[in-house]
Amino acid sequence: MKKLLLPTIIILLLAAFKPDSTVLKTITGTVKNKDNGNPIPGVTVSTSGGKVKTSTGADGRYSINIDEKEKTLRFAFIGYAPAIIEINNSKEINVSLAADKADLNEVVVAGYISKSKSISVGSAADATSMLTGKVAGLSPRKGERPTSIKTFDKPGAEALKIEDRHPGKEKPQSNLLTAGEWNDLKNWDFWKDLMNNQDWSAKRSHWAFYTANRVSVTLKSKNQQPLINYSVTALRNGTPLWKAQSNFEGKAELWPSLFNNEKEGLTIVVNAADGKELYKKDFAKNVRKLDITLNRQAESIKNLDVLFMVDATGSMGDEIDYLKSELEDIIGHLNNASPIKTRTGLVFYRDKGDEYVVRDFGFDANLMNVKNNLSKQYASGGGDFEEAVEEAMESAIYQQQWTTQGPAAKLMFMILDAPPHHDQARVKSIQRSVKEAAAKGITMIPVVASGIDKNTEFLMRLMAMGTNGTYVFLTDDSGIGNSHLKPTTGSYQVEQLNALLNRLIRKYAGLDSNVAGELLSSTDK
Repeated sequence: MKKLLLPTIIILLLAAFKPDSTVLKTITGTVKNKDNGNPIPGVTVSTSGGKVKTSTGADGRYSINIDEKEKTLRFAFIGYAPAIIEINNSKEINVSLAADKADLNEVVVAGYISKSKSISVGSAADATSMLTGKVAGLSPRKGERPTSIKTFDKPGAEALKIEDRHPGKEKPQSNLLTAGEWNDLKNWDFWKDLMNNQDWSAKRSHWAFYTANRVSVTLKSKNQQPLINYSVTALRNGTPLWKAQSNFEGKAELWPSLFNNEKEGLTIVVNAADGKELYKKDFAKNVRKLDITLNRQAESIKNLDVLFMVDATGSMGDEIDYLKSELEDIIGHLNNASPIKTRTGLVFYRDKGDEYVVRDFGFDANLMNVKNNLSKQYASGGGDFEEAVEEAMESAIYQQQWTTQGPAAKLMFMILDAPPHHDQARVKSIQRSVKEAAAKGITMIPVVASGIDKNTEFLMRLMAMGTNGTYVFLTDDSGIGNSHLKPTTGSYQVEQLNALLNRLIRKYAGLDSNVAGELLSSTDK
């Protein structure tokens, strides 16, 4: 009996730990408008369950790597009827989407309008008619769904309360919110194609950000280890145009023409943390990529500052308690960054006329203090679409005491669901803040919630690129909060938000650059 038992156990163990036999195949194709034959950018292409997703590019084309066992692909875009196509043995699937007339003309929302103490129950159409002109972005435009209706509790403003998607089922806790990540710097060709799309290229002038002139610099020691926190500057005729610090990979991104038209001719200078000049070279033509090897000793990151800048206006009411739970979990994990010395900071913001515009808590190494400050915050105020984002950025970047002890990683997570106010002065303020963040080595990582529009997505991705960061977006997979905007990106994985942010913190701190996030299978959602 014993002789039979051991082989049986071995067979069972081998069966349990057999290598992943998943075989991937690539499906490509083009998605067009059925009525006029024009390509449709931004269409979400996903497998059943939505575990693997991608979006069509500016030319309507897509490419997605899927398990060969997958049977169907789903094609969906706002204003069009979704299509589910059987894959069979196809390697190319071209799709024409038809406008969804019912989707454009009818919105169903369970809720009520509250005026003072009287309550009148009505349909979303009633709510829309009552709030049109009072809530920015509520009026439906032809060919699009109406934007999501938010909750405002600013005194004197009418409020629409949306019925909880899962009333009574989930209490705020961690491991619930889901998100995706997209790094435009790692997918540069996709971004360049996007800028060839008329709708997207028009957003450049809206925010006055121009990404054509990118200079990517990599600093390595003689044994090819990354050199961290070295200052890299692009100059023209002796005038500094852009300064950045090398990150955990030794990479510094320079944008000498981010806010104006491109000109030829640059000088690239590299300085050590003590100011010593280590490299200087003139380029008659603008260089795009530069690999520099220096006779310096590589050091690992020893200090980590993580700041969370959070929109606390009423429109965040559908998700802020869940976000607080996720942040508490993430902050708790920061102790695991040992032997790195870690500090955490908080900046909350609302808008003019609210209880406060910016409320900040300085960097603190005591995580219990940080959690206590976080627990006392709640969503309120606001009242229009734009919020005081630019003032919160100024507080976070200029007024907080970021570490000057190196080598260091400095991460700034921007959690929001609305753009800043838009006028020339505020655009200039945003530009200055992004430029200052890059010079200080602060990596900006936007985390966008429900309610943002494409203009906001564009701005957030620009901020991430300008500071060598990445773009994070909440998804509908959790079923929490209002509907989330589908990003115009390539393939991305759906992850638990806290796992994703923990992964990014460890990555940018140089602790675990290859760690994979905790992915959600369709059965986890």
